Amino acid sequence: MTCLPDSPLEEQVGAVLAVIADGEVTGYGEIARALGIPRGARAVARVMASGGWGWDAACPVIPVGRTRGRAGHRCFIVPEMGEGTDSRSAALARRAVSFTMDRENILIPTSQCLDAGELMERLAEP
Repeated sequence: MTCLPDSPLEEQVGAVLAVIADGEVTGYGEIARALGIPRGARAVARVMASGGWGWDAACPVIPVGRTRGRAGHRCFIVPEMGEGTDSRSAALARRAVSFTMDRENILIPTSQCLDAGELMERLAEP
């Protein structure tokens, strides 16, 4: 799938969402870097908020930034959102993302997170 740089940002973000497999997550900043917008995490977040994607399609894009743990055993800390079947944790579970809960936070192993380079490789595939 090729992501054309002159297409609208909404289409480009949609192309990235399409290459994130079940069991994987990425961050707004990683999507922005993969699309050639190094400081575009907020723009990606705005597109995600207004894009009309279902919760399950959007849930693998997490606000990556806070991590904790030792090297090799690090995890991303993501706040829970929503309730019941409409919660972030329920959507992540439906997408086969492994995580644990710590109070009101979701802890996702960093090994499941795609970086910009991996996203770019997938976007370049025919």
